[in-house]
Amino acid sequence: EYYDGGGWRGTWALDGGGAFMNQAIHNVDLMYWFMGDVAEVNAMTDTLAHERIEVEDVGVATIRFKNGALGVMEATTSAYPGLLKKTEIHGTKGTVIVEQDDVLLWQFEKETAKDRSIREKFTKRVGGGGGASDPSAISYTGHMEQLKDFVKAVQTGRSPLVDGAEGRKSVEIIMAIYKSAKTRKIVELPLKK
Repeated sequence: EYYDGGGWRGTWALDGGGAFMNQAIHNVDLMYWFMGDVAEVNAMTDTLAHERIEVEDVGVATIRFKNGALGVMEATTSAYPGLLKKTEIHGTKGTVIVEQDDVLLWQFEKETAKDRSIREKFTKRVGGGGGASDPSAISYTGHMEQLKDFVKAVQTGRSPLVDGAEGRKSVEIIMAIYKSAKTRKIVELPLKK
């Protein structure tokens, strides 16, 4: 049980949030990277399966981006173990569906050689529930690349590719989600300080 791994887990003061802040933060990073700035969010959260925690174990947010696109994000720690992380992008010129690190669908109106290459390299492989059912199966490749880049940035005096300001953008989106869930109102971004 995740929340039994430390007394700080599941608390606002020390954990900073629940399923959105801890389990979905990297998906928020990815969503922001794909779609750009967020204009507003409308969210609902609840604690349904873990009685002793303060934070949410399930939530959903509707997101309006500044470019006019709409998005939906779901986060939970109350699903049966093995639920895989899934990202879907649907637009007038194509669709991309990625589950964990595997491409389920990569389809565009005007296909290029690069599209075929991506499908061949990342098409879904046979496997189990990944890190969702076996934490030792979580890929750490992305973290390693970030750490290597950070070390290189320190050594050369340049800024890292992903800096604190980028991370704060995702935290602000999640804080807006929490504010919307608490007030039951649409919350505009950027948040007022």
